[in-house]
Amino acid sequence: MNCKKVVVLGLLMLLFTLTYGTAARATSEERWIVYEMDSLGLEVSIEAPYLADPGENITVTVITQASGASAYGRINIYGQRNETEAISLADIPIQISTVPYQGNHTILIPNDTSPGLLYGIIEWEEWSVQFPGGGMKVTIENPPPAGFVVTYVKNVKLEELQAAYDQLNATYNSLLANYTKMKNYKSELGSTRNVMYIFVATTIVSAATAFILLVRRPKKVWT
Repeated sequence: MNCKKVVVLGLLMLLFTLTYGTAARATSEERWIVYEMDSLGLEVSIEAPYLADPGENITVTVITQASGASAYGRINIYGQRNETEAISLADIPIQISTVPYQGNHTILIPNDTSPGLLYGIIEWEEWSVQFPGGGMKVTIENPPPAGFVVTYVKNVKLEELQAAYDQLNATYNSLLANYTKMKNYKSELGSTRNVMYIFVATTIVSAATAFILLVRRPKKVWT
């Protein structure tokens, strides 16, 4: 791998870190502009979805236009397998001219693609720039490549575990709420039982006192 690609990949790793939070909060239906360039009369815009599932197709839209310039090259899109092995997912040729172009490219994400960010690299082969007013035409061979983030591949297994955890947590909270209610009911029942015990004891004492007083009452003396 040449120095240009190493620099591009290094910048992409930094961009991955900055982009992860935004991608994780997005939905599969949302799309974003992953790359834009407007330089030396060349205009390029690339659009892709925020999120993708392993095993599904995504659509990458490429829009190009030139004014007094032309260029051609390739857009390469990569993912990872086993977290470390780079895999090529697409090789899209592009040719920029004064005729506006918009193309939708379908890209399959293999089932064994590692969760994380897919990235793309534009490798230019040649730029031809015509200066205004019929001036000199300059051809730039092998311009530096440009890197960009394409989309975020979801971790399906992690999401399934998260869903199972959320369900278990909801069940636990429901059982805890029921237990708390039963505990409060038991406490209230205990208080009621204590009041009944006191009432019964008071009734027994009152009855015993009345009986004793009745027994000890002096007999009436008849004269």
